[in-house]
Amino acid sequence: MLKAADLRVMDEDELEDKLRELKETLFNLRFQHATGQLDNPMKIKEARRDIARVCTVMTERKYAIRPGAFEGPAYQFEEPEEILDTEAEVAEALEEVAEEEIGVVSESEEQLEEEVEEELKDL
Repeated sequence: MLKAADLRVMDEDELEDKLRELKETLFNLRFQHATGQLDNPMKIKEARRDIARVCTVMTERKYAIRPGAFEGPAYQFEEPEEILDTEAEVAEALEEVAEEEIGVVSESEEQLEEEVEEELKDL
């Protein structure tokens, strides 16, 4: 069984060679299993997992994924100024945000119903 830490030390060419070697090993294990010559079928599972580990390390390198990748100003959130306790406070805060950022003011259901009735009368 391979360790991910050991794979991360390898360079790209070594990883590709290791992947090719593991795929050949998996093919041989499946062939032995089909012909009844495989003593321990768990070796197939181990080989598949080793292939997955190699592919994971290769993907990490491709997309530059590392432990600190999602840190920085784009992923930091501001602490709320105050904690809203009631639904009314939450609704009021949402209206304020809509007015400030979007320019949309939410209307009550009654006002919307009245507008719809007026439009229907005009038809």
